Amino acid sequence: MDYSSWLVIAYTLTVLGVIGTVLSENRNPLKASAWILIVGLIPVLGIMTYIVFGQDQRRLHSISRRFYRRLMRRPQQLSLSKNLQRKRQDTEEHLRLIELIQHNSNSPLLQLQSLDIYAWGEDMYEALFQDLEQAEEYIHLQAYIFAADNVLDRLTELLIRKAKEGVTIRIIYDHLGSYSVPKGYWSRMRSVGIQVYAFMRVAFPLLSTTVNYRNHRKIVVIDGAIGYVGGMNFAQRYLTGNELGRWRDTHFRITGVAVAGLQSSFLIDWYTVSRKVVNMDRYFAPAVPANEYSPSVQFVSGGPISHWRSIEQAIIYMISRANRRICIQTPYFLPTENLNNALVTAALAGVEVELMLPERTDSKLTTYAANSYLSLLLEAGIKIYRYTEGFLHSKLLMIDESLASIGSANMDFRSLEHNFEISGIVYDSGITKRLLSLFEADKKSCQLLTATEWERRNGLTRLAESFMRLFAPML
Repeated sequence: MDYSSWLVIAYTLTVLGVIGTVLSENRNPLKASAWILIVGLIPVLGIMTYIVFGQDQRRLHSISRRFYRRLMRRPQQLSLSKNLQRKRQDTEEHLRLIELIQHNSNSPLLQLQSLDIYAWGEDMYEALFQDLEQAEEYIHLQAYIFAADNVLDRLTELLIRKAKEGVTIRIIYDHLGSYSVPKGYWSRMRSVGIQVYAFMRVAFPLLSTTVNYRNHRKIVVIDGAIGYVGGMNFAQRYLTGNELGRWRDTHFRITGVAVAGLQSSFLIDWYTVSRKVVNMDRYFAPAVPANEYSPSVQFVSGGPISHWRSIEQAIIYMISRANRRICIQTPYFLPTENLNNALVTAALAGVEVELMLPERTDSKLTTYAANSYLSLLLEAGIKIYRYTEGFLHSKLLMIDESLASIGSANMDFRSLEHNFEISGIVYDSGITKRLLSLFEADKKSCQLLTATEWERRNGLTRLAESFMRLFAPML
């Protein structure tokens, strides 16, 4: 046989091997079938697509179990007791949700001393930079995007000054999300002792097996006493907008024992990127007497290597137990089948479901795919609001004026299955009502989408939406 024959045989064996791997992983039948078709019917490109987007990463372990148990022991020691949990929660469903999150992500219920809400970048940055200026011992900082602009210039100068004052500073940036940042920024920081690491470096994005698995968390911890979490990265667009207009996002400043939940998430990622073990006693504040009237939160860390789809499970449980009202804000709506069914079922059962999306996004392909889901939602009676005054980048879920989900996760495949994310489930009617007030205020910048209006889309647009829906798990 000649060289080309051997090449065909080798390729055929590779295709069969990949198909065998997909089958052996016991995936969702729809996804397994899709990957088998892609690999089997698209020569070469199908294999490359699978290598980049299709491999199941749950068998990989980024952190040793021994270190993980040691690290999580401290937040667990700060958790509210079972008796106080029962006393504090309004319903049995809250207790079941707490138990679910404890089991699927080993996350304790932690008390909040305070929680401040920021709807705009200028307000969040002003508070954050003031807190950074006051740091005395250490700063832990993590984000998906650091953009090379005025915000990063200001942050760099501040952190360099604090490092010279003796403050320990650790930074994690996602290598792909911050790919455009010149190396000079990181070199300047490292030259004064700031420890900076990239999460999952990608040398050749189109050929990397990790390009599809990004760290999308946004976390800041200052001296173990103050934490920041939410949807905002470090970029000028949060101050002055861009071609999409002004960016509307939601971020949170927290104090109290709950900061330990953010700390543990950061330190797990820190060990992953640096392989350095830190002194636990230094980074977790001592326990304080529990107050039965203070709000509480569980931070859920989701990712492709997790045994369970922890964030998705928590969200679906919350939606399925709603009695009166569900309010959602998300910039990208590409729901998993289970999530989509949960929303439709809740609406058909008489729960008022409201979904707020941006009219335009920073990805046309993602918008086409997302739009393919809207007809069924409208048919089920879900109210869809389209934010028109800029770009809505906020990620919020509010249930019955008693529960809320905050954090970095969007309502899409990427956040729920591929990215490393963090969500906080807040058990407090006061905080939930504040977020609902923000939701109501945002409605003034929205247009309510009607089924009649939506059905007027032309056939070519509908075809593009249906086609792009096939690729929703990859977008």
